[in-house]
Amino acid sequence: MSTTPLRLTAPDAALAALLAHVGAPVPARHLLVAAALGHVLAEPLRAAGPVPAAPVALRDGWAVVAAETEGAGPYAPLPLMTTPRRVAAGDPLPTPANAVLPPFDLVLEGPFAQALQAIAPGEGVRGVGEEMGAGHVLRHAGERLAARDLPALAMLGVAGVAVRAPRCAWIATGDEIVADPTRDTLAPVFAALLGALGAELRVRPPVPDDPAAIAAALHAAVADHDVLLLVGGTGEGAGDRSAAGLADAGTLDVHGIGARPGMTAGGGAVACRPVLLLPGRAEDALAAWVLLLRPLLLDLMGVAAPTPATARLARSVASTVGLAELVPLRLGPDGAEPLALGALPAGALAAADGILVVPAASEGYEAGATIPICPL
Repeated sequence: MSTTPLRLTAPDAALAALLAHVGAPVPARHLLVAAALGHVLAEPLRAAGPVPAAPVALRDGWAVVAAETEGAGPYAPLPLMTTPRRVAAGDPLPTPANAVLPPFDLVLEGPFAQALQAIAPGEGVRGVGEEMGAGHVLRHAGERLAARDLPALAMLGVAGVAVRAPRCAWIATGDEIVADPTRDTLAPVFAALLGALGAELRVRPPVPDDPAAIAAALHAAVADHDVLLLVGGTGEGAGDRSAAGLADAGTLDVHGIGARPGMTAGGGAVACRPVLLLPGRAEDALAAWVLLLRPLLLDLMGVAAPTPATARLARSVASTVGLAELVPLRLGPDGAEPLALGALPAGALAAADGILVVPAASEGYEAGATIPICPL
């Protein structure tokens, strides 16, 4: 059987071809707050009213009328005309109290409670709207829900939120993986990468190196997913049939990108769903993640590409014009240290803090240059 030849496309053009199949961000889904952590919000989180809506105790103690404590001290206990109420932190303040006296600053002896310390109005109290004012936007649409947002959501009584979480089908190819699915060591890696980004990876049954079987697997997955990841068999070897399977199922827009590593990546669409040809080798697959998949998922979430961080290059990087080259970087006191050029070997990858993508038209960077850093 003939294979589909590689025709290198610039990474930016390859990404544009995939994005052409994205008409709009994925529809919003409602998740419970705990399940939505790290996901991109589809709607702003806004306080409908002030929080708290009425004054509450900021500490445990006695709810008192502050004016009645004026002049009180340890050696001059002052009887209170208004009966104090014991309150715990967070309790509504009873009328007409306007302060919370610490527990040890009041004694219950004789017919009246006695204050042992003066207190100012509002002391020990959280006033109306001091946590959040009415209309306060806690998070805008497109931002990620963080653990530090949980106390505010609890105060607002929010149990669930709307998020945009692309669903990605993982379809590994290869007769050897069909025989032993544990040989698919990339799925856990991408499950973690996608989960950290706020997307969802769903592992489908592996398929053999057969275009018809691959096409059938793509058709079976397309209805329930926003992106299809076809993994392995993306090269030009006799057993590499993924590109042919995609062409049979839909459209093959790109087979081969002008990048090192990641050269055999590609993509197209099935039933208007973007399909990414993900190489089976880890370093090539991770290059496709940096150059194609992560930007595609951010677009599906409705999130603008973040401004990359920058660092000073510790050593010069010489690159060959014609191919974009990925450089793993370790950040240290002397700047960003290149660990490899045009490769992501496992040891360098494990030590890296980020990636430099050297554009295809560049001959590299001199030591001391300020460079953009892509996250891993």
